[in-house]
Amino acid sequence: MNKILISIFFLCLPVSALAQDAVGQMESRQVQGEVLEIQDLSIIDGYRQMKFQVRGDDQKIYDVNTADSYLEGLRYNIQPGNRVILQIFPEADGSETAHLADAVRTNGLLWVLIVFSLLILIVGLWRGLLALLGLGITVLVLFVYIFPNILSGADPLNTVLLGSAVILAVNLPITHGFNKMTAMAFVGTLAGLALSVLTAKFFMAMSFLSGLGSEEAVYLTWQVQNIKADGLLLAAIVLGAVGVFDDVAINQATVVAELKKADPNLKTVQLARQAMRVGRHHIASMVNTLVLAYAAVAMPLFLLFLNSDVDWVAFVNTEVVAEEIVRTLAGTSALVLTVPISTWLAAWIATDKHGASFDNEEFHR
Repeated sequence: MNKILISIFFLCLPVSALAQDAVGQMESRQVQGEVLEIQDLSIIDGYRQMKFQVRGDDQKIYDVNTADSYLEGLRYNIQPGNRVILQIFPEADGSETAHLADAVRTNGLLWVLIVFSLLILIVGLWRGLLALLGLGITVLVLFVYIFPNILSGADPLNTVLLGSAVILAVNLPITHGFNKMTAMAFVGTLAGLALSVLTAKFFMAMSFLSGLGSEEAVYLTWQVQNIKADGLLLAAIVLGAVGVFDDVAINQATVVAELKKADPNLKTVQLARQAMRVGRHHIASMVNTLVLAYAAVAMPLFLLFLNSDVDWVAFVNTEVVAEEIVRTLAGTSALVLTVPISTWLAAWIATDKHGASFDNEEFHR
């Protein structure tokens, strides 16, 4: 399916070029503006199609018909006062035609961010504020270090591993405090990263994945010559599992801390075994969570294939589907192995007789 779409894209290029010649090599441009009024409205298949006027930021008035726009203007629920993005096409006679290209959603996204932050602060209080700080650091590392370095030709896997280690090394102490249990949780997450690399490499080799299963990957490797698709897929699998390792390691460290607090006489083996009972429940819930998360992201793809005449074997064998399966199972396999590693590390440090014991209250403040 992805190869068909790419072929159509390249076949359409000459048509676009001829159309451009017809208007004297004049290029289209984008203009933002405010919807003034809805001139005509019709309901088709439960969605609105309309004609409306827009006052562009260039102070021109544009008439727009969503039926002529991309996917009928994506069938947005446009209202007067909304801001939209128009694609303006010059015509041979000197006039211009305006098509609805997109909605301006930055204000809406800002409100989403504000509501999200308020919920975190109201429920999490001081820890919520620290969590938001950690989230900001994660975004900073992604867009300042990881993504730019990959685009500049650095090895994707090494870049993601280093960036992930920095994210974990900063976020764990910020959100959970500076103590020995946090240090052990950090070691557990590093073990999870190493395991995710091994499982991802093994699963990718077994599945003959090239990393070119999606149109985005094909276009990126065509546009940026120094990026290897298989290395990018491997790095993406590892990066996607980082947050889960953090959650697992901290959860098991918390369980160990509570068990030790309840019964200070527990030995390392007893402590680890009791904590693993909780860890197994965590594994069961997290496995389901990861599968559902990846399935939700790939839902349009799955529905597209299931709606076609492709049989199940051919469906699963398609690389874009195989990528999602491997992405899910590789991260989940590393997660399963990280639980006992984190548990035994926490149990060992909690029962150490040489002054390395942790302060339960400090860990939970």
